Amino acid sequence: MSLRHYDSFDTYVTADLSQNYNNVNSSGMAISAGNGRRSTASLRFTTSSGNVLKSFDHQSTWIIGFSLRVAALPSTSSREFIVFYDGGSVQVDLRLNAAGQLFFTRGGTTTLASSTNAISANTTYHIQAKIFISDTVGTVELRVNGTNTGWIPQVGSLDTKNSTTNATVNGILIQGAVSSANTDYDDLWICDGQGSAPYNDFLGDLRADVLTVNGAGNSAQFSPTSGGNYTCVDESAPNGDTDVVSSSTVGHKDTYAYSDLAHTPTTIYGVKIKAVVKKDDAGYRAINLVTRSGGADYDSSEMALPSSYTAVTQIRETDPATGVAWTRTNLNAAEFGVKVAA
Repeated sequence: MSLRHYDSFDTYVTADLSQNYNNVNSSGMAISAGNGRRSTASLRFTTSSGNVLKSFDHQSTWIIGFSLRVAALPSTSSREFIVFYDGGSVQVDLRLNAAGQLFFTRGGTTTLASSTNAISANTTYHIQAKIFISDTVGTVELRVNGTNTGWIPQVGSLDTKNSTTNATVNGILIQGAVSSANTDYDDLWICDGQGSAPYNDFLGDLRADVLTVNGAGNSAQFSPTSGGNYTCVDESAPNGDTDVVSSSTVGHKDTYAYSDLAHTPTTIYGVKIKAVVKKDDAGYRAINLVTRSGGADYDSSEMALPSSYTAVTQIRETDPATGVAWTRTNLNAAEFGVKVAA
């Protein structure tokens, strides 16, 4: 575990947020086409009441990065917009005040550290926040556009544990930073403190690119509703039962060719394989997500199928065929798909 989640907000519509996040309050919130920082989609909040929660296992260290643009600054003293939860209790949150300064609090009441710099309305920033939960040696740090100077250099020896049993966080909530103006998020990533460098620390200003199915792969054993297998899964956003591939035979596998990554990144930190799946019969059913690289297939662990459409994902930080970071050439040659596990 290290790179736990990332999202470009370009592969689904507002109604599908619940397939990708564990709890969704959709009031004043939408996937907004064209309002991402590269004229792609953003996660847009028009009030501070909507939110999405991503749940994880319990970890003491979490790092989050994202682009942020607010159309106005809060008119009240402050608004929390990133909240680190232990169960239903807030451990630490990141807030924005009316002067544009950013600051951490414990439990929403005790200020832990504040920036001297301030953000401005209608300007896009890249934000990275890192927290460590402890009642004696907790830490917080904030970087904006790659630097902590004037923002919040690491502050230690803090009490970041807010009267809960656990010195951990198992959920991160994202919401609007202003009560009645747009807040746009894009290129979100989340890491925990496990694993090896660089994945257990700040990854920097990253972009999340989307590659979509555009051709048949090495295996085509599922049954399509019509046409070729790949044509049933090539939508940029899922379309429910309109066209699908299906199989009840253990071992059946579909893999697909994908669009190419057009640019050459300095580093590819991870590739997320994502399928929107459900079971349509009784009993236990499961799939593997499949990566085909270097002429061999590599299966994920077994994933149980829910009875309604849900996004299941696997992040591969390295190319399984080489054991090192993905290259653009290897990624463009790879196939991805699904296999009936049970």
